[in-house]
Amino acid sequence: MLREISGYLASHHHLHGGGGSNILCLPETPQWRNHSAGRPNSGWLYGTAYYLAGDHVNFLSTANTGGRQLSEKPAPCAVCYVQQRSAAVMVPAAVACPVGWTQEYGGYLMSEHSYDRSWPRHPTSYVCVDQAPEIATGAVNAGQAWLYLVKVGCGTLPCSQFPDGWELACVVCSK
Repeated sequence: MLREISGYLASHHHLHGGGGSNILCLPETPQWRNHSAGRPNSGWLYGTAYYLAGDHVNFLSTANTGGRQLSEKPAPCAVCYVQQRSAAVMVPAAVACPVGWTQEYGGYLMSEHSYDRSWPRHPTSYVCVDQAPEIATGAVNAGQAWLYLVKVGCGTLPCSQFPDGWELACVVCSK
């Protein structure tokens, strides 16, 4: 039996320092405890959107997305539980699962941008985005984090196996 929680991908503000280093999946209908209406110094979460520019604008082809353009659209998320399988792993730089594992989905590795030194940068989790990504409901604003395709830099990684500048595939497997 597959059980799923779906919702909104969330992370830090792309221009602010501080905050967490991981990307979270917030449920569509949040549950609340006590809260205050003020805006004290706090950690903050914002929705996360896809960001594809330049050569990447059509990288995840519109054929995979039902003809929709992904860039600057909100990213949804899902957390799945498969009762018969107790372990799950995201394998970067792979398009198939190891022998004995079941593939849940495959796509491309994405994370926050890493090169612009004019903005405070945050390390984020690497997430495996389905090769046919979906778009969440909601509006995009200046506060969201951005998901960029992850490229590999060779040198310490052997360039013969990891060509410099290639986008990394990924697969999510369970067992």
